[in-house]
Amino acid sequence: MATEEDIKAYELIVRNTPLKIITDKLKEGEKTLSDLEAALNEVSKDLDPLVIRLYMDQLEAQGFVEKKEGENPSYTLTEKWKKVEAERGAKA
Repeated sequence: MATEEDIKAYELIVRNTPLKIITDKLKEGEKTLSDLEAALNEVSKDLDPLVIRLYMDQLEAQGFVEKKEGENPSYTLTEKWKKVEAERGAKA
C-alpha cells in the first residue's frame, strides 16, 4: 500500500503538465533525457533543458524514476510509481 506522502506527491505530479508528459512518455519504456526534452518541446518550446533536468531530479528523489548513468543518462519509472498509479487509478 502506498503511503499518504507518496499519494500526495503522485497527485501533484499528474496535475503538473510537464511532469505528466514526462511520466506518460516513460510509460512507453526507458527514455533518455533527449527523448523527454523532445516530448516536452512538442508542447512548450520555451522550457529550458535545465528545468527538465530539475524535474527528473525531483522524480528521482521521490523514488518515482530510476536514472541509469552514462554518457546520455536514461530513465525508467520505478515499481513505486506503478504501485501508486495503480492504487490511485482504482480509486478514480
